[in-house]
Amino acid sequence: MRPQDGVMATVIFVDTETGGVHEDRHSLLTVGLAAFDTRSREVTRETLVRVRHDTYHVDAPAMEVNGIDLREHHELASVPEVAANEVRAFLRFRSRRRVMLGGHNVNFDVRFLMTLLPDYHELMIGSVVDTKVVAHFLIHAGLLPKTLSTRLEDLAAHFDVPIRPHDALEDARATARVYGAMLALLSGGSPSL
Repeated sequence: MRPQDGVMATVIFVDTETGGVHEDRHSLLTVGLAAFDTRSREVTRETLVRVRHDTYHVDAPAMEVNGIDLREHHELASVPEVAANEVRAFLRFRSRRRVMLGGHNVNFDVRFLMTLLPDYHELMIGSVVDTKVVAHFLIHAGLLPKTLSTRLEDLAAHFDVPIRPHDALEDARATARVYGAMLALLSGGSPSL
């Protein structure tokens, strides 16, 4: 961050697909990352990291939602240490400084990301961008319809952002684009995508 910027120029949007809702019991399966330039309002880089486990701890409802075939996943995935280094390399692209993380209902993703990255706090600044929270603010401010749901799929539809839900990379990319549309709304411009 340059001092004259006042904010981080790049926000790394994250989404995870997991084997359940408890980070201490369920496996982290995929991490989608999309780097979003707040000045150009464009996704500049993206990646999908798959995490391999010796034993997968999953529950049926979560697997039904994410649609991941564990056999195929296992063949394509990296062991946790390698997957963690893939995430670190993405975060540290062109800079050794900590980055700002963003997401939709991002605390869920952060909890699972912290299981993969014991050095999470060395990689990220303390604050995060949560598009669910921003959407609530925009609704309360009268800039979004009061009837609009703050689910990612509904916000994406409102802003004409393409999305294929429950795919970590697709969701990270869509969240970044929804955030860009929100920034445009706040600046009085049209939400260009």
